[in-house]
Amino acid sequence: GGLYAFPQVLSEDVATGTSPAFALLIGCFWEAPGYIMALSYDRVMGRRLTLVFNLTALVVCVLAFVHGGSNNQESMVEYVMVRFGYAGYKCFASVVFITSFQYSGELYPISCRVAGSGLSIGMGRLGAVLSSLTYEWVKQAFGTWTMFFYLLASLLSLDAILVTLLPFETRGRPLSEFVDDSREADPLCPCVERTKHN
Repeated sequence: GGLYAFPQVLSEDVATGTSPAFALLIGCFWEAPGYIMALSYDRVMGRRLTLVFNLTALVVCVLAFVHGGSNNQESMVEYVMVRFGYAGYKCFASVVFITSFQYSGELYPISCRVAGSGLSIGMGRLGAVLSSLTYEWVKQAFGTWTMFFYLLASLLSLDAILVTLLPFETRGRPLSEFVDDSREADPLCPCVERTKHN
């Protein structure tokens, strides 16, 4: 949602002290640390934990951007919140993007890996198309850009919760060749582990 919404908001509603085009260019540069972070996370934590951590960071960044931008950066704290929120969003979103597609590629066995990964990528593209329409609908319905970002933060929070329910960790595991039920689940939250019925 940010690829469409940020140019709209930066050009109309949130002053960054630079031109909107330059602010977007700076946002592109903030994606590079995200790619480096994604590589470093691979060495220290699993895919699901990486997704949960970065989705939570995205929620914080979106809320910081909304708070600072909706108060017209009246204080130095709000000025910093806009920049932190925007830069953090660009950085952490690239980590989530890389990790989620890597996870989907490792999750499916060879017999259906292309179809499963293609479905994941296709749903992501559908979401990207619908997010621009959603931004315009939400802005028209509520008369403010902030409601879209609150909706975005809510969906990111829901996504972080749903990731904790994924049963398989793929980091450091051999890729499976066939669909089989013998694959051991390794829940991130043991309290939601499904019991086996014999």
